Amino acid sequence: MSRILIVEDEEILAAALEDILEDEGHHVRMARNGLESLELIARERPELVLLDLMLPLMDGLTVLKTLRRESPAPAVVVVTSCERAVLGDVPIQGFLRKPFSLDALLRAVKAALLPRRTPSTSR
Repeated sequence: MSRILIVEDEEILAAALEDILEDEGHHVRMARNGLESLELIARERPELVLLDLMLPLMDGLTVLKTLRRESPAPAVVVVTSCERAVLGDVPIQGFLRKPFSLDALLRAVKAALLPRRTPSTSR
């Protein structure tokens, strides 16, 4: 299955997400802050990042903007209690507002892992 990085500083939620996604057969790693997430993304190249926005050391929006300058960038599903509007026009593959259901999580992960259209494949 897929390599997924969970970037979440709430330990209980992070552990629950890890258990759920590992039960689905994914290989899961976790980062507790934005700086750690960028190090893990550079080293392990996950296919999907579940990204909280309110993180210590570096906020999730800064992480997201940094990732969008990378190529190839992993798919990102933002998992937050913030409004989607805070993201502006930064592209993401999914958005989950806390609290969310298990079904919503699994649908968002599945959709984000679908092959993405790029200018060379969108025709």
